[in-house]
Amino acid sequence: MNKHKHKIAIISVLAGVLSFGSLSYAVEPTRPDDSSLKRDIVKELKINTREQIKDQRIENKENVNTIKTNLRSEVDAKKAVLDTKKTELKNRADELREKAREETKILKEEVKVKREEAKEKVRGVRNDLQDKIEEKRTELKDRLSKIKDERKKEVVERIDKRLDSLNEKMMQHFSNVLDKLSDLVIKIAERADNAEEKGYNISAVRSAIDSANSAISSANTSIEAQSGKTYAIKVTTEETLRAEARKAKEALNADLVKVRNAVKVAHEAVRKASVAFGQAKGQKPVLPSPSPEVEDD
Repeated sequence: MNKHKHKIAIISVLAGVLSFGSLSYAVEPTRPDDSSLKRDIVKELKINTREQIKDQRIENKENVNTIKTNLRSEVDAKKAVLDTKKTELKNRADELREKAREETKILKEEVKVKREEAKEKVRGVRNDLQDKIEEKRTELKDRLSKIKDERKKEVVERIDKRLDSLNEKMMQHFSNVLDKLSDLVIKIAERADNAEEKGYNISAVRSAIDSANSAISSANTSIEAQSGKTYAIKVTTEETLRAEARKAKEALNADLVKVRNAVKVAHEAVRKASVAFGQAKGQKPVLPSPSPEVEDD
């Protein structure tokens, strides 16, 4: 009997445990399927990613527009500076061109005035010299009166006249040479003006032209001084006439050489100006520098 009761008790306990287990299982929440959870997570990530990409695209577009605007402003600013420089360069080139033309115009006038002044001075010197020449020839006749050989007298008088004539002729020749050299200087200056307008650096040419004009002026001074000279043949005895005539001729030749050398110096100076122009034309043209007010970037 007791055994039977014990079995019933055990069965009752097991039944209670099973009932509690069933109840517990019934109230426990259902766990979602793993694959469904993954799909939800992936979907959420995709949505977030698309939003982030969209936001990033909008931000990038705004940044690009900002960069474009800044670049456009920078380009416009640089273009404005460049336009200012171009205008400045053009204005300066025009100023240089006008200045060069004015300088050449002044040079022409100066050459013309100096040429006339030189000729006028020589004419004045020659006019003053005529009285000296007449006086010299009168004195020569008086000194030759004691010479008995008439042929020798005529020869000496002829040499005396020839010396004066040769001096005048050579001074006229040298004066004509200087006139031609002056004309060449003007042509070089005009060509230099044209070259400068095209952007060539002709500063060395300007300097050479100044040197040439200075040399021409110096040679004209030598001509003026030589034009006022006359050469007297010293008369002592009949035996020394030839030697004295030779001395007068040598004195004239020595002075003519000095004038010729002065003209050669002028000729060489003009040649150097021409060479300087050729060298300037052989170089690449350069634009005038902008004024200090316009700063480089």
